[in-house]
Amino acid sequence: MAESAPGNPAGNAKQAWNDVGERFSSLGRRLSGHYREAGGAGRATVEGSQRKLEEAAREIGNEIGRAFTALGETINDDDAKKDLKRAVSAIGDAVTVTVSEAGKAVRGRGADDEQPQRPDGRADEGPPSASG
Repeated sequence: MAESAPGNPAGNAKQAWNDVGERFSSLGRRLSGHYREAGGAGRATVEGSQRKLEEAAREIGNEIGRAFTALGETINDDDAKKDLKRAVSAIGDAVTVTVSEAGKAVRGRGADDEQPQRPDGRADEGPPSASG
């Protein structure tokens, strides 16, 4: 498998995530080698651990690949596009309503004849008394 050079990403998402898996496998092999050199567990144990790390890295790469495949299929699904458009529109509506309400609240506080409403909804009872 051809590896992409650093700073030169692979041509597609699947290849990019396969590259991630390969890089973690390579890292696992290096870690295993350094561990062995440092006098770690016996060779059989190290090789078993290395195989487990490589297998885990492959599984992670495969799962990520499946996730990106599902994402690609979702992006090409017309109903999903409609759902996404509705979701984005709902976010826009929520932001618009929030900004509008905040603007009304700010304008309302500027009125001389109206006291600002307390966050807890209770009526303001005036300044605190000195008696406690």
